[in-house]
Amino acid sequence: MRICSMFAALLLVSGSAAQAGELTYQPTNPSFGGDPLNSSHLYQGAEIANTFKDSSLDSLFTQPSAADEFASALQSALIGGAASQITDAIFNNGAPSSGTFTLDGATVTYNTVGGNVIVNINDGVSTNTLTIPVP
Repeated sequence: MRICSMFAALLLVSGSAAQAGELTYQPTNPSFGGDPLNSSHLYQGAEIANTFKDSSLDSLFTQPSAADEFASALQSALIGGAASQITDAIFNNGAPSSGTFTLDGATVTYNTVGGNVIVNINDGVSTNTLTIPVP
């Protein structure tokens, strides 16, 4: 009898413990509807966890020296002068209908076809093609 009463008590206790309420989801991140007071805590945790520092971004925020600016301007002027000479060589009266120029590892080839000049510029990595109508 004692075993039956213990078994009955166990069934009553386990039967009442099996009840559950409705589960609801509450987001943590305020960007997704969570508590707005969590934003500073989440940001601070992300900053502490972020140990990566991109050193390539440092050069974006430093001012180039006067020597660097001069070298860049000189390089632009030289390339512009070479481009002007190549343009003159291609479009002058009596210029050959095709030719090749090499400048600092880049190869410029041109060929006159009909009323157009087709210019290919190959830098060893990629090739750009320009079709220019002859005036």
